Amino acid sequence: MLAEMETPEWKLKYEADHRFLWEVIYAGLQDLNTGFDSPLVGHFSPADFLIVIDRCESLNVKVNGIEVFTTDVKPPWKVELLEVEISPGEGYDWARRLVGQYQGKADFTISATFHLP
Repeated sequence: MLAEMETPEWKLKYEADHRFLWEVIYAGLQDLNTGFDSPLVGHFSPADFLIVIDRCESLNVKVNGIEVFTTDVKPPWKVELLEVEISPGEGYDWARRLVGQYQGKADFTISATFHLP
């Protein structure tokens, strides 16, 4: 797997996938990643992440797994991982249920991994 990641083909696909996420899936949403995670990883409020899920569903982008973090920690520029959930299979209901638990609450960010068609 690591050797495959060094191929020009893999790098081109990774760059295209990353660009698609930022230009289509995350377009217009506020990235809450203030440097506590890799700049390649988008973190969004629960409300914005529900939009991410809707866009993924309409574009047939699979949500592989979701991570929920709290920003209510010391020092204030850090986060704490609260929950990780891996997709149980097809569909998006599991993702909406998980994110919905944090809807309307402050101090949470949500990130995910995806499989683009």
